[in-house]
Amino acid sequence: MSEYIESHGKLNEYHLNRIKHTIAKALVCHSRIFAIRVDLHVPCTTNLDGMIDPYDFAKIDAAVITRFIASLKAKIKSDLKAKAKAHKRVHPTTLRYIWTRELSPTTSNTHYHVLLLLNQDTYAFLGDYKKSTGNLSAMIKDAWYSALGITIDEDISTTSLVYFPENPCYYLSETSQDFKDSYDDLIYRVSYFAKEETKNKDDGQRNFGYSQG
Repeated sequence: MSEYIESHGKLNEYHLNRIKHTIAKALVCHSRIFAIRVDLHVPCTTNLDGMIDPYDFAKIDAAVITRFIASLKAKIKSDLKAKAKAHKRVHPTTLRYIWTRELSPTTSNTHYHVLLLLNQDTYAFLGDYKKSTGNLSAMIKDAWYSALGITIDEDISTTSLVYFPENPCYYLSETSQDFKDSYDDLIYRVSYFAKEETKNKDDGQRNFGYSQG
């Protein structure tokens, strides 16, 4: 039985079950899974000098996470189409995901913890986080900025709103000898998504979501 992160208090059993169910469906669809942990932050404007801040125009409504997923799907589709056109071998992938919305206890700013699940034969690496184009991490960053309605400018740190935590990548293959260990490690990591603490339950917005179908 998988262990959970319980140092932050009570875990939501329904959310835990949905996490396991989503990962299981990804494994049914693709025999090898590339799982990515990423944190997406909603911009907080603290500019008090009267200057226009690009973050002032960010779209931070409840649908921002839906727009992010839609944008990332479109970017993946475009990337695979371009690779096929260049006569590169292309493997299809279904994007599955799990997310949870939290409030920072110190700033009360909103952020999302996200798990992305892809076919490992399609993508197996994030690439250099510092690059703005040409790899999967760049597509993820660009999708979040697109969802916020912000153009990534050279004067804005693209890592300030998109953060890849330490050891963000997991690989699952049911035919691998270390499948159980890898699976248990991933479940332990994302069990954090199911914690009740730091969830905003007063604004009527969803705090947890996952891919359907």
